[in-house]
Formats: sequence, C-alpha cells, structure tokens
Amino acid sequence: MPGSRQLIEAFGEWQSCEGAPSSEGAAASAPAVQEFNRAMLGRTIESEVIPRLMMVHRTSAARENAPTLLHVNAEDISELARIVIEHDTSVASAYIDALRNQGVPIDAIFMELLAPTARLLGEMWKADQCCFTDVTIGMARLQQIVHELSPEFERENAQAFEGRRILLLTTPGEQHTLGLMIVEEHFRRFGWDCSSSAPKDVRDISRLVRAQHFDVVGLSVGGSAVLESVPASIQAIRKSSVNKSVVVLVGGNIFLENPELAARVGADAMSEDGRHAILQLRSMLTTKINTI
Repeated sequence: MPGSRQLIEAFGEWQSCEGAPSSEGAAASAPAVQEFNRAMLGRTIESEVIPRLMMVHRTSAARENAPTLLHVNAEDISELARIVIEHDTSVASAYIDALRNQGVPIDAIFMELLAPTARLLGEMWKADQCCFTDVTIGMARLQQIVHELSPEFERENAQAFEGRRILLLTTPGEQHTLGLMIVEEHFRRFGWDCSSSAPKDVRDISRLVRAQHFDVVGLSVGGSAVLESVPASIQAIRKSSVNKSVVVLVGGNIFLENPELAARVGADAMSEDGRHAILQLRSMLTTKINTI
C-alpha cells in the first residue's frame, strides 16, 4: 500500500531516537542530536508519507461510486513478515493500522494478511532466508496481534451460525497452532461455539468427541510429516463422535497443494481458510440435516 512502508520506517526511526542510549562522550550533545533526528523525521513524514497517503485518499474519493473494499497483496505480506522479524509488535500493529485506514477490512487482515504471513515465515525458514529464532519471534508477534484484534473481529457480523459447535484440532505431532487460532477467530465471528485442542494421540481425539456434541470437527495438518496419522484420526472422530453426522474438515498447506488428499484421508472436505470453511458449511450442514 502506498505510504505504508515509509510510515512504518519513520515510526521505527522515531522509536530508535527516543530509546537510543547516549554514550558518555556525547551526553552533552544528546538533546541536540535528538532534536535533529526529530526534525529529520518530521521532514520525512511531511515530504514522503503524507503526500502518498493523501494520494491514496484522493484516489479513494474518486471511486465513491465503486465502494469495493481493498484487499491485501503479496507486497503487504512480505512487508509484514519483514516487520515482525526486525521490529517489535507495536511497529507491526502500526503497519496494520495503516492498511486498515486505507480501506482494508479486518477480515482481510486476518485471512489475507496474518495467515499468509505466518506461512511465508515458514517458507523463508525452509529456504534459509531467515533463522529459526527469527521465525519463532515473528510467530510470537503475529500471535500477539491476533489476540489484540480478536475482540473487534468477533464483534463484526456475529450471526449466521448461532448454536453451532465446532471442535478445532491439531494433528497429533503437529507443533504450529497460529493458523488454527486464526480459523477459530473467524468461526467465533460468525456465532460458532468453538473449542480447540492439541491432542497427543488418537485416544485424546476419541475422548474429546465422545464428551460433547459437535456439528463439525476441523483438523489442521501442517505438512507431510504428520499426514500418515490423519486417516486414523478421522476414523476415531467418526467412530467416537456423539454426533454420528459430524462433518470433518481438513486444512493446511499440504491440502492446498494437493486438494485430492482430503478424500483419500477420509475427510468430507478441505478448506483453504476460515472464510472458505464458512461458505462450505452453509450448504454442507443443510444437506446433512435434510438427509437424517
């Protein structure tokens, strides 16, 4: 988004100016240096950021008759990945605020920005573009952002599925949970009663679905390393579930790359993200009810 990167870089410069410790020899001149840095920052904002944001505003005003909400692009995703590695959460939050101020809705922030950024961090690590520590810190910052935005995300349009219950599970052996957290927030937004768990084995899964009635069970599969255990997990869900018409969804990168795997492991369907799952379940649950 035009102006966003300049705004965030300026914000980072301001933080470093405010928090940078003075050396003993430069102690006397520290106020002058800080004043100079603030002046430079002010000029940067005045000459670069504000004109670009005004350009965006004028462009938006010219599109009054086409009220389409903006979406996130690949550049926004790579930029947020860079920010959560190099800067603290406040800088990432400022970047997201800039996108929202330009017209990106909160559901797009969750589904088109936060989830893809998490995936990108994993891809960067696999490609040796960053280290494990970078990914760990970046994921932790993304999780904090999810928690901060969750109340507002849930308030918007909470409807459609009041009374429905879903259980969201990681596959036994799976370590990554951020994607599942984002999916859970999306379901809560649409009125679902959500439960989530990270079961250790198939017996844990059986115990969970035997204890309560769930309309849907969603299984998150991070990669091929845990794929072999998925059919047994789904069999345990169908065998032990209180609801014998339970819908089983699977999700994760491996199914995005190989959609045909969903049928092979015994799932009813695979979902690209929370928004896609909601659309699928509107018709799937109606069909299930009508055939009982």
